[in-house]
Amino acid sequence: MTPDAPAPAALTAWLRGLAGYERAEALALRPVAGGASNLTFRAPLVHAPLPAVALRLQRERGIFEPYDVPREAEVLRRLAPSPVPVPRVVGVERDDSVPGAPFAVLEWVDAPHMGEAGAEARFDAYADMVARIHALDWRALGLDRVLEVPDPADAERRWLERTAARLERFPGADDPLLRRALALLRERDPAAAELALCHGDVNVFNYLVRGGEVVAVVDWEQARIGDPRADAAQLLALAHLKGAPFGPARDHPFVRLWERARGVGETRGLAWFRARWLFELGVIHRGWVAFNDGEPWYSRALLAELLERALDEVGHAPPPR
Repeated sequence: MTPDAPAPAALTAWLRGLAGYERAEALALRPVAGGASNLTFRAPLVHAPLPAVALRLQRERGIFEPYDVPREAEVLRRLAPSPVPVPRVVGVERDDSVPGAPFAVLEWVDAPHMGEAGAEARFDAYADMVARIHALDWRALGLDRVLEVPDPADAERRWLERTAARLERFPGADDPLLRRALALLRERDPAAAELALCHGDVNVFNYLVRGGEVVAVVDWEQARIGDPRADAAQLLALAHLKGAPFGPARDHPFVRLWERARGVGETRGLAWFRARWLFELGVIHRGWVAFNDGEPWYSRALLAELLERALDEVGHAPPPR
C-alpha cells in the first residue's frame, strides 16, 4: 500500500504546531521525480523560516522494505553537527493516521544533484564526500544509539541476510541465478575490515552540488554501520548497469579517488562487494516489477549478465578478508 500525499492544507495545519511555523502556509505538494523508495514531495512555503521543505512519506511496501522514516530523520539530526552536509530536520510525525503513514519534514536544499549539474559535477568532490562519510566518528555523533552496531565478523552477513529476506517476500524468490548468487555470497562472506558509517545509497542523485562542491547528501534511509567497501562497490555496480565496462574494481576512477581521499592504499576484496550489490540490484529488480508496471531503469538481461561475471570473479578469488 502506498500512502497518499496530504493536502497542502493538512501539511499547513501540522506545520503550525511547530515553533516558528505558527503562520506558515504550504502552497502546494509537488512529487519529486526519481525516487524509488519513500515518497518525496516539495512544498513551497510562505510566512515560514524556510522557503520550501521536503516531505518524506513512508511506504509500507517497496524495494527497500522495511521502511523507517523517523529513523532516517534521527540519522540526519545526529549528522547535523558533522562535516557531512545534510538537510536539517524540521519535524517528524510518527502517528500513521496523519496522513496514513509516518513522515518527516526536511529542509529543501535548492541545488541540482550530480547527475544533472553539468560542469559543476566534480567527480573528485563526490568521492571526497563519500570518504568523509566513512571517516566520521559515528560513536561521538551518537549514531550507535540509532543504528545497529554489528560485530565486524558478521557485519556483511547481516546485510546480505536482510536482502535475502526481501527476496523471500517478492514474487520470483525461486529465481535460479539469485539463489546461486546468494549461496556463493554466503559461502565467501567476508569479515568487515573496519566498521564505518555507510551512506547505503551512494547514487549520484543523492549528492547535491553547487559551485563544484557537494552541499548536501540526501536519502539516508539505508544508512548503517558496516564495511565502507560496500558503498564503493555500490557505485561500481550502478556504473556497470549504466554502461561502464566490467573490469578490475580498482580500475574504476571512483575507487582511485575514494582511496586517495581516505589516505589508504589498495582496497582488497571489492569483488565480493560488487557481486553482493549486483545480487541486491537483482532483488530490487524483482521488487520493482512486483510494485510497478514494467522494469526499472536497468534490464533483467543486463543485470543477469553482470551478475554472472561478478559471481565467476568471486568464485575464483581468495576470500576477501
